[in-house]
Amino acid sequence: MKRLTTYYFLLLACLNVFFALFLPFITNHYKMTVQDTLLEGRVLPLLTERVIQCSCWPWVGVAICVTGTILSLLGRLRDNVLTNLLIVFLIIELWVMFISLVAFNIPFINLFS
Repeated sequence: MKRLTTYYFLLLACLNVFFALFLPFITNHYKMTVQDTLLEGRVLPLLTERVIQCSCWPWVGVAICVTGTILSLLGRLRDNVLTNLLIVFLIIELWVMFISLVAFNIPFINLFS
């Protein structure tokens, strides 16, 4: 494991596993708390419902990171190609996290406006 991208992919895979194990519990607790307490039984906004229903997306990140680790270990791709793949993956994952953050805050915007 001489390549630095191997370690980056392994680190991201571990972080995504950690995130994927706790996200369903957090979203379930969030839904019960916000819907029952703050919204007083009203329905959640559509984007928030979709993000809560699709809480398995970190496992896709785990699969991509494990694939990147295997490709890096096998040495099939050059290091600059793996670095570009890593950068694209990070941009996509940060975008999904941003959308999730916005979706979790929409009920509070509707509540206080």
